[in-house]
Amino acid sequence: MDNKIFSASNWKKLVSEEREQRQNREFFFKIADPGKYEIWADIGCGPGFFTLPLAQKVTKVFAIDISNEMLGICKRRAEEQQLENIEYIKSEGVVISLEDNSVDDVLLVNVFHELQERSKVVKELNRILKLNGHAFIIDWKYEKMDFGPPLEHRVTIQEVTRDLATNGFTFVQSWDIYEIDYVLEFKKM
Repeated sequence: MDNKIFSASNWKKLVSEEREQRQNREFFFKIADPGKYEIWADIGCGPGFFTLPLAQKVTKVFAIDISNEMLGICKRRAEEQQLENIEYIKSEGVVISLEDNSVDDVLLVNVFHELQERSKVVKELNRILKLNGHAFIIDWKYEKMDFGPPLEHRVTIQEVTRDLATNGFTFVQSWDIYEIDYVLEFKKM
C-alpha cells in the first residue's frame, strides 16, 4: 500500500510552524533526554524535523528514509545549519543498513502506521540497537480526526506494544505530551 507513504512533494508541511505547534520537539527531548555522547537513528527522517535538532544534542544521527528526495532535503537543510554529524542512509525495504548494536536510541515519528511489514522492521530495530537501547515511537492516536492518515491506517498503542514485545523489547512508558500523537518508549532487553 504505497498510498500510506507521505509524498515528498509535501515536505514543507513536515517542517511547518503548525507542526511545531502540535508536535513540539523540545517536549520530546525533555523526556527522551538525548545524551551528548549518544548515537541515534531517526527512521523515516523525512526532511529532518526531528533529525536536525537532535543532531545538535548528540554525537551522531543516522537519518534514514526510503525516499532519496527526502534525504536530499534533509541534507540540504542540515548543511544550511552547518550540521556535520548526520549520516544519510537510503532504506531498502525493511533492511536498515547499519551494523548490529550500533545505535543507542532509535526514533520513529509518524512512521509506524506506514510500515507494511512491522514485525520485520521491529526486528531490525532490535538488531541495530545496543543492549538496553531505547526505541521511541511517536505516531497518530487511534482516533478519527479531520487531518492525518485515515483511521484504518493508524495503529493502536496496543498493536505497537505487542509488535515490540514479541521482538525483544520491554515497554517502558507512555507520555501524553501531544494532542494528536502518542509517545511510547521501549527498551531492548
